Amino acid sequence: MEAFAFRDGALRADAVPLDELRAVVSDLGEGEWIWVDAVDPGTDDLTVLQKQLDLHDLAVEDVQQRDQRPKLDLYPGHAFAVFRPLSHGPDGLTGSELFLFVSRRFLVTLRFQPVFEMEKAKHRWPILAALAPGPCSALYAVADEIVDDYLEVVEELEERADELEGEVFRSEFVEAEGAALQLEILRLRRDVVRLKRHAIPTRQVIDRLADDSDLVTEPLVPYLRDITDHLLRTIELADGVREILTTIVDIRMAQSANQLNEVMKKLSAWAGIILVPTLIAGIYGMNFDHMPELHWTLGYPLALGMMVASAVALYRGFRKRGWL
Repeated sequence: MEAFAFRDGALRADAVPLDELRAVVSDLGEGEWIWVDAVDPGTDDLTVLQKQLDLHDLAVEDVQQRDQRPKLDLYPGHAFAVFRPLSHGPDGLTGSELFLFVSRRFLVTLRFQPVFEMEKAKHRWPILAALAPGPCSALYAVADEIVDDYLEVVEELEERADELEGEVFRSEFVEAEGAALQLEILRLRRDVVRLKRHAIPTRQVIDRLADDSDLVTEPLVPYLRDITDHLLRTIELADGVREILTTIVDIRMAQSANQLNEVMKKLSAWAGIILVPTLIAGIYGMNFDHMPELHWTLGYPLALGMMVASAVALYRGFRKRGWL
């Protein structure tokens, strides 16, 4: 766990001792603020932060319990925000947890494995300092980076869904690929649900931060609205991906039904071809004394000829109708 002091968006050279946070925060001047960053903080670390920065008990309890949905809680003197960063890898979505305490004088970021990388957001802090100096500009940079990752994730999901849709319509698509396709569709559906589960409440966090929080200065509000716009686009794209996957499932069901119909047509055709010779054989196989054809010289060839002729006629008829 480390603490750093910023002045007008620029990092001051010396790190801040953790046991002196309260005194340093009290002595901060205009345009100065403290950033505390911790990776996988333990109970002792949270106790120190709570004591030094007067963090609310309920917020600290949420950090200890983990697995929180994205939210924003406003307490006297500071706000508590929860974000759920996502990234897309070969095995699907990978998510992490990011807890933030923010006031006019400090920003606390608590990161848990897999760790959300802060480097991209940190590089933007000096640029934003001229617009809105203070911890909230850093909070905006972090939130914007997370939402940009959401947008990248949903675009990757959309691209994969389009590929699956193309695979279904391939002329060389074979039934053996059906099981793998179903597994891929289920995985993508799970990823879409997970993405929306994080994106929708994150939008509520950003809206509340812009509308109800006294921590955000007026120049920063349009930038928060831009994050909301990106979240809306993410949610709409996620809905589109879900519709594509639903369409793929419907197409596969229709294809399976058509394939089953083709199999049943072939079975029915062969059953019809076999039926007439079987009927003829059954008639002449009856054990009666008075059957003239049994004692006729041409009876046997005639019966065989009738069987062959009927089978050939039925076969040609079924072939003409496309059943065979």
